[in-house]
Amino acid sequence: MRGCAVACLLFAALRGVAAQAPDEIRIETGVAEVRQAGNRSRSAALLGVVWRRSRDRLATTASGSMTVARDSIDTAQGLLAMRYQFAARPHWHVESGVAGAIFGLNRLTGGGNGATFLRMQHEYGTRGVWMGGAGGVTNRTGTSLRSTAYDMGAWGAYKRTTATFSAVSTRSLDTDLLSASSLPSRRPVGSYVVRDGTLSVQQSLAALDLAAIWTLRSGEGVAKGVNDRAVMLAAAFYLSPVVALTVSGGRQLADPLRALPDAKFMAASVRVLLLRRDPAVRQIERYGAIAMVQADPEGGATMTIRVLASSSARVEAYGSFSAWQPVQMQWVLDAWELRVHVPQGPQRVAVRINGAQWRAPANLTKVTDEFGGEAGLVVVP
Repeated sequence: MRGCAVACLLFAALRGVAAQAPDEIRIETGVAEVRQAGNRSRSAALLGVVWRRSRDRLATTASGSMTVARDSIDTAQGLLAMRYQFAARPHWHVESGVAGAIFGLNRLTGGGNGATFLRMQHEYGTRGVWMGGAGGVTNRTGTSLRSTAYDMGAWGAYKRTTATFSAVSTRSLDTDLLSASSLPSRRPVGSYVVRDGTLSVQQSLAALDLAAIWTLRSGEGVAKGVNDRAVMLAAAFYLSPVVALTVSGGRQLADPLRALPDAKFMAASVRVLLLRRDPAVRQIERYGAIAMVQADPEGGATMTIRVLASSSARVEAYGSFSAWQPVQMQWVLDAWELRVHVPQGPQRVAVRINGAQWRAPANLTKVTDEFGGEAGLVVVP
């Protein structure tokens, strides 16, 4: 009964936000094998939905997920996050959101959790830093247990590789969560603090995305002189632009802020992109992407490609000049720019934003690229 009610609420919420012309709707379903500390392994069914919408300087993400295992890992979760870019300071963003969870869907009283967060981010091209804080409340037996967290971190991208490092300090009264995840000698008494350092690396290949996450934890009132370590690995293989197979596994450390228990897991799922309105198309059509050529005295010409998009975007160009290999564009003053020398004759060029579809610069005649997609034609005299 409780599970049906939650499913109806998730459906109604997603239907409501979907009416606001989203850019992307994605659904993922699969199975998992989960083992919490001191318990035997349990099989679980997974279902998740993600909704995204980007307009001008505001991006909104809403998601809902259900884990059905008929025990303590039987949960429903929801998230609503917004990211705003300041007009006067385009390198700065503020991100805020709320998250909630209901525990034990097969029981009428399983408790729940609520959390909210706020972060300030500074981005420049493909790198950036952030700092923020969060607060949460967990209620399992009628008592509210509060947690607070402060985090900072940095990220950077080089070609197809992205690395992120974060440091988080969390203070919590949720001793039950850590007690269930620890050895008897390491159970906290009263308020405790855990400090996490996390490094994640992502690699994007032609039809394969790989990710690895390492976490090192220390704490006060948890384990003096003893550190916890966790590793998670994930891979997504794209069968088509809209369907991907994903596998993941490893250990998840207990998260007092979101009331997530310490657990080892293996999961496999199918991810389907139900809707995607290419944000790159909207940005290029609205703000413009142009390619210009200027003759060189020694022959050929210098081609300048400019794209007016967000300074935090990842903008690339490719074409016959690069043997159809993507080239990262550079942020110059107020736009993304790339200058290359091209020989005489016809040249084809295309641009894309944040890994979306390749599009022809607005001032060029549209033709087909080497892969059947869209490109622009420029003839060098």
